[in-house]
Amino acid sequence: MVLIRRQNGVAAVSRPKSARLLALALLLAALACEPPVPEDPAPAATVRDSANIEIVENHAPARDTAGFWTVGPEPEFVIGGYRGASEAVDDPAHLVWQVGGAALLSDGRVAVLSRGVAKVLVFETSGALSASFGGKGQGPGEFSSPLHLQVLPRDTIVVWDYMFGRISRFDPSGALLGERSIDVGAVFAATRTVDQRPTESVALPLPDGTFLVEINRTDFRPTLDTYYRVPAGYARIDSDYGAQSFGWWDGQEFLLARLPIPYLLPFRTEAVLAAGGSPLSVYISEGDEYEVHQFSPMGTLRRIIRRTEVEPIPITSADVEAWKARLSEGQTLDWQGWDGVMAKNPPRPFRPRVAGLLTDTEGNLWVANRLDSSTSEWSVFDSEGRWLGTLDLPLPHITWLGKDLVLGVQRDPDTGVETVEGYRVNRGLSR
Repeated sequence: MVLIRRQNGVAAVSRPKSARLLALALLLAALACEPPVPEDPAPAATVRDSANIEIVENHAPARDTAGFWTVGPEPEFVIGGYRGASEAVDDPAHLVWQVGGAALLSDGRVAVLSRGVAKVLVFETSGALSASFGGKGQGPGEFSSPLHLQVLPRDTIVVWDYMFGRISRFDPSGALLGERSIDVGAVFAATRTVDQRPTESVALPLPDGTFLVEINRTDFRPTLDTYYRVPAGYARIDSDYGAQSFGWWDGQEFLLARLPIPYLLPFRTEAVLAAGGSPLSVYISEGDEYEVHQFSPMGTLRRIIRRTEVEPIPITSADVEAWKARLSEGQTLDWQGWDGVMAKNPPRPFRPRVAGLLTDTEGNLWVANRLDSSTSEWSVFDSEGRWLGTLDLPLPHITWLGKDLVLGVQRDPDTGVETVEGYRVNRGLSR
């Protein structure tokens, strides 16, 4: 019922108390039916700035496993290796040992540095040998001990020799385009001090012809029966032999003990580095934490890239036995003595969180979470440090990463002969 009463000549509408309560109840019921407002999902990455250095902490990949890149179960091509008794006997030219690098040429052929024969071999994807050049020696186009392979624009193949040796440039047919030598005295003058000196070889060549060297401390003395990391400094040597420092890092892990093989440790932690992208970045990680530092070529720290809540991978007894078996191929080692030293000095129970770094031709950073004797696991980050996703590769050693192709190396444990395999990568909708 609605009551109308007049106050000072103005009509006022009044509702009974029961009607007002009923309207309130209906309003509350309607509100109860409203769907809850969804909470914002947790960010996949948080970015903050510290003293003009961007810190990217990745909590989850941008794409889940089902939506990320995939790699075919079988290689698209295999080059090198034995293919049958007659071919193995009649034509061993396609065999490769100690692959120091492999990269794709613009026409689809693959250039391979076979350190075991000190040559560059160029293969068709059918496995046919297209060109072979180099060889052991001191003459033009020959190598003392080739260490690094690059393929630069216009299919220029560059080989860097060991011990600050010559840098040789070839076309894909093997024609020598030019050579240059490194001024070793200038390198030492730029990096040597009373308590430090560079190692005797190029640590990482860069696409512009400059390179990184590793620097060791001459005053470092580890203690007996201890695990230690060798201090490692890195510096870029520019075209004028100026040095740009990338700081000091914890290098390779060792155990100093009285045993015949003091340097052998399974899955040891070490500093790893890579370079790539446009503009060019240099990446360095000490390996024990899931953290990568991204620098400019001049040594300016641009970004620190992290993955949070990374579960460590245990080192199992089966892992250790398989590691021993690989090292024992073709040689006899005192594993009884090694076991005794390990019992007194228990090694780390977990693998390094970062086992390797590579960049692909698109400027992405690939971080190895796990490297095994036949497979590997990699997490991929874009050039701004965002974690895109993770994938397994059926290869233990990766040499080159393209937009849709991965090149890696497999080794025959019986013969030591290696094969270079190419696997197709399907990037799907992740780009």
